[in-house]
Amino acid sequence: MKIATAIAAAAVSALGSGAALAQTQTVETIVFAGASAMAIYVAQDKGFFEREGLTVNVTATPNSGFQMGNLINGKFHIASTALDNLIAYQEGQGTTKVDRTPDLIVIMGGASTELALMAQPSIKSISELKGKQFALDSLSTGYAFVLRKMLEKNGLAPGDYEFVAVGGTRERLEALKEGKLAAGLISEPFTTQAKAAGYSFLGEAVQSVGRYQATVQIANRDWAKANEKAVVGYIKGMVAATDWIYDPANTAEAVKILAAKVKIPEAAAAPSVAGLTKGQAAMTPKGALDVEGVKTAIDLREQFAEPKKKMGPPEKYYDLSYYNKAVGK
Repeated sequence: MKIATAIAAAAVSALGSGAALAQTQTVETIVFAGASAMAIYVAQDKGFFEREGLTVNVTATPNSGFQMGNLINGKFHIASTALDNLIAYQEGQGTTKVDRTPDLIVIMGGASTELALMAQPSIKSISELKGKQFALDSLSTGYAFVLRKMLEKNGLAPGDYEFVAVGGTRERLEALKEGKLAAGLISEPFTTQAKAAGYSFLGEAVQSVGRYQATVQIANRDWAKANEKAVVGYIKGMVAATDWIYDPANTAEAVKILAAKVKIPEAAAAPSVAGLTKGQAAMTPKGALDVEGVKTAIDLREQFAEPKKKMGPPEKYYDLSYYNKAVGK
């Protein structure tokens, strides 16, 4: 009798586990590898997504064109990316062909960003970059216009230099190392490596534009609407991860997580983790969206994008109903 009871209990337990597995939803997320994806790495590692019934697979993108094209076409569900990428594709100014008309939304904020203008060791000032080539992810999306504003404020007009698309920040650093290009925008954890290797730091680009919403989490509007529970759960996991990163007791472990995910030494990861909670690139507490920072991104696109086009208003690009449900607003 006891054996039969034990077998029955085991069967019920197995059925329960099967039901739990059946309720788990897989979310495919595509990111730029590095500190900007730290909350995602932590939510994965610490089980914050799992407790919301989600299995989140993370793919590192080589560039924004690959990321945005595959998100819009449905291969990925959520992207951690620059707000300007969303605006560009939404306004028909993206650099990659897509199979359908984009209808994207920001579902939560993330952070401003640290964009160090790094140059070959022999170059000591921005004025020396006249006539030179710059390594970027894209010629007209992402942070290209932030760099244009920085160069404009330092006396360089668009005709004074050339942008070359080479890919993400890791690829941009490699382009500098190979001596192909004179300068490029580099973000952590690769800025520390570039400085240690002797490349010249010529300034922080985002300081030229003021409040700026850089990293956001975005999705196709129709997918988000059809998967509200998953979107809300994803945001809950991200908020929990952000709270965890802000706790000083977790700093040492956070360094280990970033180093493992990006495959860099812990010494190189440490400055990136420190910058997540203070300074220019600090994450917004609980991943809130900075609407004033959104306006700055819109203004830069209106100033520099071709053809000229009136953008916005800001609320055209975001739907915070999911975020508000996640944080109990």
